[in-house]
Amino acid sequence: MRRNFFLDLILFVSGLICIVTGIMLDFHLMPGGDFSIRRVVKDFHVYSGYIMAVGFIFHIAWHGSWIKAAAKQLFFKK
Repeated sequence: MRRNFFLDLILFVSGLICIVTGIMLDFHLMPGGDFSIRRVVKDFHVYSGYIMAVGFIFHIAWHGSWIKAAAKQLFFKK
């Protein structure tokens, strides 16, 4: 239960960072328009995506038995 909370927290925070930095990069919302700030925002975007991907892999691995049971129930109903 506790590890699920921390995993969900990590996924939420990294996803939020990825969304905010992605919007900043797409709409050119950098403060001051300095190129070095754009690079830092891009680095935050990329690394938060990596953290989110690793968290997703852990999430799938930890909930594998539930996913199997739900898939069996969904696809193999009698």
